[in-house]
Amino acid sequence: MIQNLFSKIRRRRERSAAQCTATGGAGQYNPQSSRDALICSVSNHTMSSPDRLNKLIDLAEYCNRAGIAGDFVECGSYKGGSSAVLSRYLDKKRHLWIYDSFKGMPETTDKDGETARQCVGLCAATVQDVIEIMNTVGTEPSQYTITKGWFVDSFRKQLPDRVALLHCDADWYESVMLVLETFYDRVTDGGCIILDDFGFWEGCREAFYDFCFSRGEKPLIERLGDTQAYWIKGKHHNREGFIKGVKNADV
Repeated sequence: MIQNLFSKIRRRRERSAAQCTATGGAGQYNPQSSRDALICSVSNHTMSSPDRLNKLIDLAEYCNRAGIAGDFVECGSYKGGSSAVLSRYLDKKRHLWIYDSFKGMPETTDKDGETARQCVGLCAATVQDVIEIMNTVGTEPSQYTITKGWFVDSFRKQLPDRVALLHCDADWYESVMLVLETFYDRVTDGGCIILDDFGFWEGCREAFYDFCFSRGEKPLIERLGDTQAYWIKGKHHNREGFIKGVKNADV
C-alpha cells in the first residue's frame, strides 16, 4: 500500500518534471519569467504538486500586498523545493526560516494510523539539497536560515519574533501540534497558516482540531484539492472577498 502511494506521488512529480523539461524550464530560473518557470525549476526538489506551490505563491503575494508583518517559516522542507518558491517572494524586510530533521519522517503515534507507521524514515533529504535549490533560484544565503534537527530540539533554538506565513508540512500529530504550539502565537493577525497534509494524514488533521479546541480557536478554513488547508489568522468570514488565486481580492 505504502509503496503504491509513494509510487503515485513520484510518478506525478516525474510527469511534472518531464513537462518542465519539454518547455525548457527544469533546472532554470529567470527572475523575469512566470511563476510557472519557478515551479518547474524546483520540481525535482519537492513532493508538492504545482497547484499547491501556486497556492503558496498566492499566499506569499497576499502577505506582501497586505503588508502583513513578519517572516516566512517552513516546517518540513524535504529537499527545499517549496522553501525555494517562498524565498522568491520575500520582501526586503522578511527572512525565511527552514526547519527539518533531514532524517526522514519521524516516529508516529496511534493518532497517525497504521499507514503512517509504514512511512517512518521515508522522504529523507540533506541540508545541501536545500542549499542547492536555493542557489538554483537565485536566493542569497543571507535571506534564509536552515535549522537541522527534530522539532522538539530545533524549536528550542533561534526562532523568528513574528511570522507572516507559516507553512507546516509536518505530517504527523505530534509534529504538527508542536509546530502550532511553537509558532501560532508568533503569527501576526492577518498572517497565513498552511497545513499541507490536512486531508492526507489523519494525525495532521487531529492535531489541528485538538490545538484549536485547546485555544478556543475557530479558524475559517479554506481548502485546496484533497490535501492542503489554510486559514488567515483573525479572519472570520469571506463576505468582503477572497485571496487572489482562490477567490479574488484583499483579505
